[in-house]
Amino acid sequence: MARVDTLTAYRCKFSYLQRNNPLIEEQREDIKLGKTPEFSFSDFIALYCENAVDILVGKNTDRAISLSKESITTRSLGNIRSWYISPMAGKQGQPMTVVKQTTGKRYSFGADSAALYNYHIFVYEDDDSIIAVFHRQNSSGCKSVFLETANSILKAKGVKMEMDLIIPLSDEADDVTATKITLQYVEPNDSSDIADNLRKKKKIIRDIGLNLEAQENSVFAGIMRNMQLRKISKEVAFAQIKTELKNAEEFNDAEVQFKVGRRSKKLPWNEFEHIVGVHDISEELHAAYKRSNNFVEELTKLSDNYYNDMKRSGMIDYE
Repeated sequence: MARVDTLTAYRCKFSYLQRNNPLIEEQREDIKLGKTPEFSFSDFIALYCENAVDILVGKNTDRAISLSKESITTRSLGNIRSWYISPMAGKQGQPMTVVKQTTGKRYSFGADSAALYNYHIFVYEDDDSIIAVFHRQNSSGCKSVFLETANSILKAKGVKMEMDLIIPLSDEADDVTATKITLQYVEPNDSSDIADNLRKKKKIIRDIGLNLEAQENSVFAGIMRNMQLRKISKEVAFAQIKTELKNAEEFNDAEVQFKVGRRSKKLPWNEFEHIVGVHDISEELHAAYKRSNNFVEELTKLSDNYYNDMKRSGMIDYE
């Protein structure tokens, strides 16, 4: 199978923790007034590097990540501040065996080891927004462990980082169709810490399924389509679905089944980026790399182009 390379973009913002905030007394007035922390991406990445120079473990993502200052490059693109970040990330907490291909020799490691690989993140900051673009190869990426460990570090500052998916406006949406949505009532989690909630096994109390291919449910299919086309946000779509469905007030989560070409895939409500939030760069990247033999340089160009396309189309301005 040919390797698939994609870019996924997120709008990032910093906000105060509402609960379990160690600095709640100092920040209470700003929180009451609805202010946002005076915290730039430069502030954050410096703090993150201080803590990630060895290794950070994502307890909920079962992954580990490491980042040194030498793996960060800063640039200026006009009035845009940009960072290229190359963390090492991968599986942790399970035994592994490494086989050297040239000799066939095997090296075994225990559950206290981690298998780390290079990943690529591009960040663009101006006066109005912080946009992070994550590169993925096939199904492998570092976004979840990056976000979880970031919020573990930021908690001491009484701050959290949120990432909202930016769904690309392209013909890709035509290849993806939501065929079923299952609304769920999940046992509430009282923690406001994002890291506590990432990939944590949820307890489903009740659920109800809607076949989106049935004519009787066309209104729900329309809502899903509007969300895919970025006409409405994920939050608005969920609220509209509950409004259209009687006695649905209690539902607080969902699972969606998609048809992608001839394939079918089922995903949690909050993981749309795995299917509708990706920008496929496989063909362009592989052809450019073949010409130049410089993977990072070509990947950087494609990320810059994607960011500029989002700016021109107004996608970044959409809330």
